[in-house]
Amino acid sequence: MLWLYLNFTHLQLDSSFCGSAYDGNLAIINHDHQIVQLTPHAYTSGLKIGMGLGTAASLCHDLQVHSYDPYIEQTKLQEIARWLYLITSDITLFEPNGILFKISDMLSLYSNIEHYWSIIQSHLQSFNIRYDYSTGFSPFSAQILSQQKTHLITDNKEVLKKKLYALSLSVSGLPHKTVEKLSRVGIETFDDLLAIPMADIAKRFDIDLINYIGKVTGRFKHPVEFYHPQQTFKYSLDLLYEIENVQWLEKPLSKLLKKLEHFLKLRDQIAHEIEVVLFLRNKQNTSFIISSAQGEYLAVNWINLSKLTLESISIRSPVIAISLSTKRVEQQASFNTDLFTGQQGKTTALELMSVLEAKLGKKAVSRPSIAPDPRPEIANSYSSPLSEQLRDPLFKPKLRPSILLPHPERLTDEISIAHGPERVATGWWDNNPVIRDYFIVQSHDGRWLWVFRTPKKQWFLHGIFS
Repeated sequence: MLWLYLNFTHLQLDSSFCGSAYDGNLAIINHDHQIVQLTPHAYTSGLKIGMGLGTAASLCHDLQVHSYDPYIEQTKLQEIARWLYLITSDITLFEPNGILFKISDMLSLYSNIEHYWSIIQSHLQSFNIRYDYSTGFSPFSAQILSQQKTHLITDNKEVLKKKLYALSLSVSGLPHKTVEKLSRVGIETFDDLLAIPMADIAKRFDIDLINYIGKVTGRFKHPVEFYHPQQTFKYSLDLLYEIENVQWLEKPLSKLLKKLEHFLKLRDQIAHEIEVVLFLRNKQNTSFIISSAQGEYLAVNWINLSKLTLESISIRSPVIAISLSTKRVEQQASFNTDLFTGQQGKTTALELMSVLEAKLGKKAVSRPSIAPDPRPEIANSYSSPLSEQLRDPLFKPKLRPSILLPHPERLTDEISIAHGPERVATGWWDNNPVIRDYFIVQSHDGRWLWVFRTPKKQWFLHGIFS
């Protein structure tokens, strides 16, 4: 059995968005005011992990400090696991910052362990995070070797044993009292411990140590719970500085949209709606939907739609984090264009509709629709751009004007009748009856008009032909 362990040493810091400030001196501190994570630049300034906040501040006057939050790391760990699940299975989360892989079965899919590891590394590049790694012949051995920065990728058990057995028991994860008790009898390393027969260890130590040795060596089964991600895209990004201008959110949002593109591309899917949640400092979060009528997977198209949507978004408090999730997705369908006519223009009707809705809002975009009603004011209306138009194959549209007045106006022009009458007597079923005789006429100034006459011999103008 072969295992791989990834230890993300600076997960909260690396997974947060801080833009150009990443080259500065940033540190994550725990509740004891000790440094637990640092940026690469902070290391060059003389700062170290475990250093107290007072000492660090005296060495680096421009040090920026953020509190350690295990929930942030747990969330990021799940995001990484969802990402890696696309290329490998049998993943176990060791919260808050470790991932274990059972890779024995995966080697039948990939040609060798080097190929498998290169795929893992390539997939992790999009996160731009630091991590230590190692393979092992048991989950515990892989974890210990990874935490000691062994950076060893091999399926040779003897090589892995040699590396593990040389380590001190102080890094074993055993209780401190147990390590001290072993040290008093001259057992300092894994090699010392594993050289003693299990029966002799059982006489002097408790069952927990026996179980630990069995799990480290692989003699005892080490039960792990494999991770199964949800088949939806949901990622968040914490900001290491507050953003008050909504337009400045384009860059961190673009980072999430690029992840969305990769997620959808691997599944051959497109998204019609995505939801963006802005986490504000005052806890009154703001969320909004970005829609694409024809569906998109490319980040560049979603970025353009998000820019238009952000123009109408206002916030009352600085943004400290962003979340992006898909609301409606479907499998990508193939679109066939005519061989001779080709693509007519660069923008399709659905793309134009998406741009207009992002710029103006969904309620501001509609299209004319025709209902099967003889009354012109009811037959012509506006509906949602995506609503289906009812088509009756037996219905033959009659000649109607291009411009229909909102309300009929009394006819005052001199006219000459060219066509008509066309009797419209209907509406009795909904208590809105009309009886009209419609005519196509020409006015004295040459305009073609659509007029009607009531039973009382009154004439009204209802439309104008273009």
